[in-house]
Amino acid sequence: MYLFVFLIIVVNTVVIIGILKGKQTRQKLVDGLLKMYKDQGVDKYYDESLLSNYSARYNLFIMVVISTGIIAMVVPFVVR
Repeated sequence: MYLFVFLIIVVNTVVIIGILKGKQTRQKLVDGLLKMYKDQGVDKYYDESLLSNYSARYNLFIMVVISTGIIAMVVPFVVR
């Protein structure tokens, strides 16, 4: 059973690292797009408040992964 808990921790850690890397990649891409938009003079057509929505979405994904992992670790001990 402890092996099961260890595997849950490992899988959740890998998933969270992947989500954070995806967040960093998206931020780099959007920053580049914003620079390009400013250079071309079309930055007024892009609402930068959308970036905070993306950040909230990634944080929600991480919370779901952590919550699912905690539930997956607690249930076997409660059932036992």
